[in-house]
Amino acid sequence: MKKKLLAAALAAVMVLGLTACGSNAGFTEDDLVFKGDEEITVDKDYAVIVYEDAAYYMGITNDDYEEIAGDFETSRGLGLGMTLDDYKKLYGVKNGYAVWELFSGDNNEYTSFDAYSNQSADEMYEDANNVWLDLAWCKEGGKWRAMTDVEVRDTWFCDADYDDFDEIVFLSVNLDDMDEVIGLAIYYVTYDEDWSEYQAWE
Repeated sequence: MKKKLLAAALAAVMVLGLTACGSNAGFTEDDLVFKGDEEITVDKDYAVIVYEDAAYYMGITNDDYEEIAGDFETSRGLGLGMTLDDYKKLYGVKNGYAVWELFSGDNNEYTSFDAYSNQSADEMYEDANNVWLDLAWCKEGGKWRAMTDVEVRDTWFCDADYDDFDEIVFLSVNLDDMDEVIGLAIYYVTYDEDWSEYQAWE
């Protein structure tokens, strides 16, 4: 599992003058659906991860693990081979609400985050071996709201207090150095000790 490399300076560079609507105020349960040869709905405490050669449906709080077949895309139509621009248009990616997840080290054993500020994936590959661009939404009072980049980082690294969040959906998009989508993942989690154990940060 990944080991974290805390990006202490991240908070200083993240955009905190945010607009009210977040990256996408229209997130709904429909966004938990992957479409392909069949439809896969990501249940709570499960994840779907899609690559060109394989796709997986797996449990976060249990040992459920299933390889799924087919060419899957999100319910909004984001699929492999599309581009960063497509992602930005379909999901309203914008400063203050998106964060780069960067893998480095000989075996990609280090994970750090950097604020999204309209960089290309190619720029981020200057300091990383593998690059994902993440969004997240949390449920508050029965409604979903877009999470800020700092909140995404802190809940992914399990640094935020458990009392501050309940249900969270992370959308992670793997991009190559040509800004092409090469992987997709949705994690629908209960933010608690089980999520922290699943992440297994040291």
